[in-house]
Amino acid sequence: MKIPSLSMNWGQHQRPILGLDIGSHSIKILELSSNGTGPVIKSIGRALVPPQAIVDGSIKEPDKVAKVLKALLYNLRPKVKYAATSIAGYSVIVKKIIVPYQDEGEIERNLIFEAEKYVPFEIEEVYVDFHALNGGHKKNSGTEIFLVAAKREIVDEYASLTQEVGLCPAIVDVDAFALGNAFEGAFGLLTEPIVLVDIGAQKTNINIILQGTSIFARDMAFGGAQLTEAIQEATGLEYGDAEKIKITGSSDVAITKEVTAVCRELCDAWALELRKAIDFFKANSSAETYPTHLYTSGGSAFLKELDILFSDIIGLPVNILNPLRGFAVDRGIEPEYISSVAPQMAIATGLALRTLTK
Repeated sequence: MKIPSLSMNWGQHQRPILGLDIGSHSIKILELSSNGTGPVIKSIGRALVPPQAIVDGSIKEPDKVAKVLKALLYNLRPKVKYAATSIAGYSVIVKKIIVPYQDEGEIERNLIFEAEKYVPFEIEEVYVDFHALNGGHKKNSGTEIFLVAAKREIVDEYASLTQEVGLCPAIVDVDAFALGNAFEGAFGLLTEPIVLVDIGAQKTNINIILQGTSIFARDMAFGGAQLTEAIQEATGLEYGDAEKIKITGSSDVAITKEVTAVCRELCDAWALELRKAIDFFKANSSAETYPTHLYTSGGSAFLKELDILFSDIIGLPVNILNPLRGFAVDRGIEPEYISSVAPQMAIATGLALRTLTK
């Protein structure tokens, strides 16, 4: 579907598309092409967003965000002008439901009426879309779908920003679904369920996928900024210094001790929240769909021993997701740079792959 409709793939837009992940901490851009055997990275980059310019997914200072995005586009000079972006948080509702229809056309015609039963906003305030699960799996004389509703004002903010910087908004996706698309691009269709956890600055997306289909998706209200603020409070450091220490550590033994304690406490809480979500999923699923692995992405995926801590509490093997795994790289792009930013590019990758054909 075209803007202003909410779209989640699925190939309606056939032009090459720019993956544009507009986060509260940074903007990520990925441009891909195909060499006939797989994706080729043509341009890739990220730029920091001014503090409080984007809050809870809402663009509070569009002029500042547009300035950052224009500068990033100027540096990267992508050839593709059509962009896919995505949203998450309180403004997006993703709910698995069963509708009493068999045909996708019939589902689409009746979607507004179904949405009114589940969406906690006035129906005039949202765009709605759906994704048929398991290829339109029929269940109890109906079809199991993901109902997606997004606040119009938020979708319009992202579309307007995209247009302001000279791009053409083609798709507005949902972060969790873009994350699943990125995993599929790197690993293909796996027969066992996989948990994907993207830890952003202000929010975390969890998506459980099975054979290329999202079977559980949720946004959670914690992220890397929460940890930076906790380090800042414990050490008395400036925010920027606390952010650096969070990732790289400190040579000061006393500060290292404080930071380790803060990180452990908060990451324990994150892991418990994730385990609750996974346990909820398991309680409502058959044993055949129990997850077997967990992959983390986002800037906080680099946190020291986060994988070990998550694995201990959640009870699954944990790895850092490299969504660019196996991608060819255009000349002029340093492989070392690709490695350093790859886990942060998961959502941008899923967006850029939306219309890419081999």
